[in-house]
Amino acid sequence: MNTYISLDYREHVGYLSFSPEDPKKPPTLDYDVLDELEQHLKKIRLESESLNALIVQSHSPKYFIVGANLEALKTINQDSIIHWVRRGHEVFNMLEDLPLPVIAKVSGYALGGGLELAMACDFIVSSENASFGQPETGLGFIPGWGGSRRLPRRIGEAKAKELIFTGKIISAAEAYRMGLINFVGTEQELDEYIAATLQNIAQKSRLANAIVKDLIKHGLTSDRQANCYEESLASSVCLASGDTQHRLEEFFRKKEKRIDH
Repeated sequence: MNTYISLDYREHVGYLSFSPEDPKKPPTLDYDVLDELEQHLKKIRLESESLNALIVQSHSPKYFIVGANLEALKTINQDSIIHWVRRGHEVFNMLEDLPLPVIAKVSGYALGGGLELAMACDFIVSSENASFGQPETGLGFIPGWGGSRRLPRRIGEAKAKELIFTGKIISAAEAYRMGLINFVGTEQELDEYIAATLQNIAQKSRLANAIVKDLIKHGLTSDRQANCYEESLASSVCLASGDTQHRLEEFFRKKEKRIDH
């Protein structure tokens, strides 16, 4: 069974949507899906200067993405799995490195590679019916598409070990308490939260958001001296942009107007 990906744009926001060939089945990942995802990500990067954000979602109400296509797993052996793992990393890293805010909108099950894909986004928001887990060890595998790095960064080493060692599937409420996701609510509340978040992002500098996203990623591993150098250079780039100059002029104009009154 195939999974397809569509890319749509609305009001300077990209929507990357996964759809299973059979609506009753979950979206899954295989080489064809990874290739299609890569092509969409290349297009998004080329158009990123005109986009405020990207939403990654599924058209299935019951599933986000549940991991690898079982047919793909049947063909993997101890040699070919190395390329399989590296290919997933290659594409998910492209998603993580997009120079704009990326939000995973999750309804239903986000398991295995599906959760790893969601964690390659900047943050995750979900409906109350969502479930999350890394169940790979039950089949004798490990999370192979960045889960061993991204999960502990989000929820801490001990909690990540617990989820991976046990293969436990957790509810959206528990995922929120752990810090794995940023928001959980009803479908209506989720849509309202995303709309408000997108509105707030749209009011901010695209250049500043792109730069600080990269700084945050590197700041997790860089020392204070390197961080100082990177922030000073980034601040200079921002200040040299016409957008920042315009925002500063507007800020001081409004402040002076308030003082006059």
